[in-house]
Amino acid sequence: MVDVTTHRRNLTIGVLSPVVGGFYFGKVLAGIARGLRAGGHRVVAVQTYPADLDRDEFPDQPPHRPIAGLDAMDGVIVVTSAVEHDVLRALDRSGKPLVVISETVDDLRAPVVTPDNAGGVRAAVEHLLQHGHQRIGFLGNPRQHDLAERHAAYEAALRAHGIEPRPEWVYRTRDNQEAAGAAAARVALDEGLDTTATIAGTDRNAVGFLRALTDSGLVLPRDQALIGFDHSDGGARARPRLSSVDPHHDRVGELAAELLLARLHGERVGPGEHLADATLVCRESCGCVDGTRTDLLVDGVPRSAGTADDGSAAARLAAVARAVLDDAVVLRAKPRPGSAGSSGAGESAVGGWVRAVVGMMTDAAADATVPTSHSYRALADRTAVLRPVPEALEQLVPVVRALEAELLGGIKRRGTTGPLGGAARARPQGRARALGDVTTEILVALSKGCTHGLLVRSGHLERAMVDQYELDLELMHADSASLRHLEWLPRGQAGPAAIALWVPPGGGPAGGVLEVAGVRGSTVGQRLVGHRYPAAEFPPRALLSANALSFVIPVAFDASDWGYLVIGGPVDTRATSAREKYNHWAAMLAVALDQEHHLAALRAQRTELEEAARRERRLAEEISASEERYALASVAAYDATWDWDVATGTVYFSPSWRSMLGLPADDVRAADPDEWIDRVHPEDLQAVQVALAAQLGGAGGSLDLEHRLRAADGRYLRVACRAVTVSDGAGCPTRMVGVMTDRSDERREAALRGVFLPDRSRPV
Repeated sequence: MVDVTTHRRNLTIGVLSPVVGGFYFGKVLAGIARGLRAGGHRVVAVQTYPADLDRDEFPDQPPHRPIAGLDAMDGVIVVTSAVEHDVLRALDRSGKPLVVISETVDDLRAPVVTPDNAGGVRAAVEHLLQHGHQRIGFLGNPRQHDLAERHAAYEAALRAHGIEPRPEWVYRTRDNQEAAGAAAARVALDEGLDTTATIAGTDRNAVGFLRALTDSGLVLPRDQALIGFDHSDGGARARPRLSSVDPHHDRVGELAAELLLARLHGERVGPGEHLADATLVCRESCGCVDGTRTDLLVDGVPRSAGTADDGSAAARLAAVARAVLDDAVVLRAKPRPGSAGSSGAGESAVGGWVRAVVGMMTDAAADATVPTSHSYRALADRTAVLRPVPEALEQLVPVVRALEAELLGGIKRRGTTGPLGGAARARPQGRARALGDVTTEILVALSKGCTHGLLVRSGHLERAMVDQYELDLELMHADSASLRHLEWLPRGQAGPAAIALWVPPGGGPAGGVLEVAGVRGSTVGQRLVGHRYPAAEFPPRALLSANALSFVIPVAFDASDWGYLVIGGPVDTRATSAREKYNHWAAMLAVALDQEHHLAALRAQRTELEEAARRERRLAEEISASEERYALASVAAYDATWDWDVATGTVYFSPSWRSMLGLPADDVRAADPDEWIDRVHPEDLQAVQVALAAQLGGAGGSLDLEHRLRAADGRYLRVACRAVTVSDGAGCPTRMVGVMTDRSDERREAALRGVFLPDRSRPV
């Protein structure tokens, strides 16, 4: 472990997460990476759930398997239910700096970072109360830590307004996915749907709930108002659009990173919850049919963006901008704990954006100054970089127009610039006209910036679809070498990649040792091919990306578990399910390895069968070449063949065998072995039984004995019995093939003379 008292850069920070992409886990990871990589630290995101997650169901606990990389991590951040509680307690006691996100257990000493669940839900409840609702329900799975907090806050908010929550108002779900929300809606409808509004613990639950209610004929929000929690793109696409609490998952991750760095640098960070801020975004589903509105939550108390501190239009613009743009693109002005190297000086990205917009408009109002086209392009680019939310333009246009109206009012009243002051160097009509033109150009620039992300995302989605298609085809045709050399990865994958398989391959994680099977994109890493590492020490530093996150994903599908895929690259913060691209790659790789394993087993089985067939042919040839079979050919009327099928317990006696004993020769049906054994002379019976038992027991060699056999007329013939045993590939006897020769003097002499004995049933 690195001595953090002397080394404050180039630490390796591990993030244990159920999955490593999507609008929740992806955004949390993005915030963690932003907070850590600014200090030059490496971030390793380890997925603890298998790659073949059901798209509609999410397990409560991870599978039992060794967690990769724990011993190589200087500090750990655990996201929600990434590890079992016993593992979390052991990590907490290990002395390794630990921060937990949205999960807690008894006596945990590590800090726990959560979004402002209580404040967000309280704001949602109060907003629905303002719409006149009294019977407000809760939808969700309260077993998870965040959901339990949100449910408790829902009950507390109702009681604070004199409303006692009822058990039938709680619509429980099995997990946080859409299918579970739809199932809860169908149960609620069957029971009469006693509520007029509902708060959902997650957006995915809310979207499933909304669709099921709509499919049943209800009209939202008229018949049921609805507010979710997550502010996901899926909610923004729903009809009606879903109102939601934005917990700013990336800021949760960023706060967790800052607290972990503080612990690594020796600062005291107390246990218990550390809250990140939240925002209430009101759309049509809650009843706000006149457009999107944003409420900022400060210390859990909702405060409308429309009532900013000084009441000015510029302040309202700043408030809305903080809600719809990403204020964490650069370091904030206020220093955070553990942010080494931060001077605390500077301006946030959103603050600079607001200053630019207000400056352009006030300059136009002051002296009719019109910015250059380059300034407008720069504003559009700056807007795009700040990753505006889907409804950003819808909220920014009114406050920009409000600022225009305020400045225009100042021009008309006194010929001044309004609240920011300034000397008038142009006629009021010219300044008003310039203000209108500048405002229009600013709105055009904002439109370009807000739509740029959607266009880029569309391009990325198309590229991802092509990559997935090509990757699937490559994996379908890849052989063992190309699978391990990672030749199937998309051509556009620029980051390093590696695959490590459990030892022995296909044996699963029981041994806890991984062998590097292939590396791509790293010359140093390629030297590690063939090296073995305990799971707790994998991946080694040489396999980590120096410029991006490193993802460690289980190569597991169904019952198989092959090892880990290590990929360096950007995190997906948009996927609405667990099927982000790296997860998909690992799942498809597991399927390809399964297929290769099955094909190898089939090839081995074919080789084994071919060898068994060759052995049987050789045996048949040996029998055909044996003295007994040649004698059978020469004196067929006197030597008798038999074939014992051990599996079925039946014996085929040839017509010559039957004729030798005076039995009907035309009865060729399979018989019981007792047909032979019961005819053996009592004095010879034990010797025959012992010899047969030895052959059936796999003694090897051939059977060769003489004994007396009772004929149909009661007399005993002295016969010589010789046989060989045929075995399967496992060495188990399956058949015994033999020949009996009558050794009586009369028949032997007749055989030697080549004269056949006459058939006594016919006249000579």
